Amino acid sequence: MNKKVCVIEKGPFGGLCILKGCMPSKTLIHSARIAELIKKSDTYGISVNKNFKLNLPYIINRKNRIIKEFADYRKESISKNKNITLIDGEGSFISKNELKIKNQIITGKNFLISTGSIEFIPEIQGLKETGYLTSDDILELKKFPKNIAILGGGPVGVEFAYYMSQLGVKVTIMQRSEQILSNNDHDCAKELEKSLKKKGVTIYTNITLKKFSKSGNKKKIFFEAGTITKSITVDEILAAFGRRPNIDKLNLEKVGITPEKGRIQSNQYLQTSVKNIYIAGDASSNLPVVNVAIEEGKIATHNMFSSKKKSVNYHMFPMAVFSHPEFAWIGISEKEANEKNIEIKIGKYLFNDLGKAICLNETDGFIKFIVNKKNNQILGVSIVGNEASDLIHEAIPLLYFKATLNDLAKMPHLHPTFGEIYSYLVDEMV
Repeated sequence: MNKKVCVIEKGPFGGLCILKGCMPSKTLIHSARIAELIKKSDTYGISVNKNFKLNLPYIINRKNRIIKEFADYRKESISKNKNITLIDGEGSFISKNELKIKNQIITGKNFLISTGSIEFIPEIQGLKETGYLTSDDILELKKFPKNIAILGGGPVGVEFAYYMSQLGVKVTIMQRSEQILSNNDHDCAKELEKSLKKKGVTIYTNITLKKFSKSGNKKKIFFEAGTITKSITVDEILAAFGRRPNIDKLNLEKVGITPEKGRIQSNQYLQTSVKNIYIAGDASSNLPVVNVAIEEGKIATHNMFSSKKKSVNYHMFPMAVFSHPEFAWIGISEKEANEKNIEIKIGKYLFNDLGKAICLNETDGFIKFIVNKKNNQILGVSIVGNEASDLIHEAIPLLYFKATLNDLAKMPHLHPTFGEIYSYLVDEMV
């Protein structure tokens, strides 16, 4: 488009994914995966000393080196672009065409709010006084507690439960809904829950957190399970309740934007109620993952300068939880299909019946198809299992081209691979 762009960034530069989200957490999780493989190496006929030494400061420093390289590369790419002006600071609106950054006023035709998100911490008696860690803190933790309670069983809570449990921490997940990963299908969540429990993670679901207290170095959590009040004592607490849009300092009332429940409303074209102000990424809360944020940014900027508006199809984005086994999904879930009264049929194929999975002793999990009953179109795919975050990519073109089970049945797959699980399931369903 060759437009002049001003990027306002309060720093550090890089964005949530690079600095505090997907990239640092996956770097740490890989160390946990190595530890898990060492612990079960006898399964593969390899005897090693199971009393391996954990060098947590090295793990964190390695992560920091990698993240710095990512962030520096991103900043260098921006700095080289002559059409982009990068301003260090935090902007707030003074009109629909003006932003104030420190003592500087920036004027623009269009604005894109892409301020990311911050930790959401609910008001619960004694929590603040007792003290807790956030996911940001865990990423920098160079000494682990002996045990920790994770408040929240969403993707962040599950990933950090896997990370810490495989590196020697006794982990307890405390989830308010009836399952971890409450927005996902029950069978997928339960399969992952079963696997985490096998790894030594304690999981409480369908509970109500009541209050917190501290005695010396110990922290006590009181909660209700049904009609019974219980308590546990831990060394540390991780608050993993989720995140909320980081929009508090934008002075939105000045331009007439009124957030609802902490969220800026936008139309299908990512326009706010003020037509020259758009929103993208975690600030919008539409689907807070980086691949969606990138696409929203592209769509929003296109719509700023084009009369032919585009919208985002959120069902086309794969999602994943990077524990082990991994959990990945795309398209319509069984839960959503039932809510929308779509006539579907469900197919499943277990990893414990897949040759490559048996060879590698990676038999936890399954692949699941959600299929339109009327025309056999594949509407959604969910995978709990080894390499699920990579395996889900085969489903993207299936959904994009509205493929049917009959289409998939014609596609050859390499043997022995994890990817051929698609062919085994479709053979059972057609």
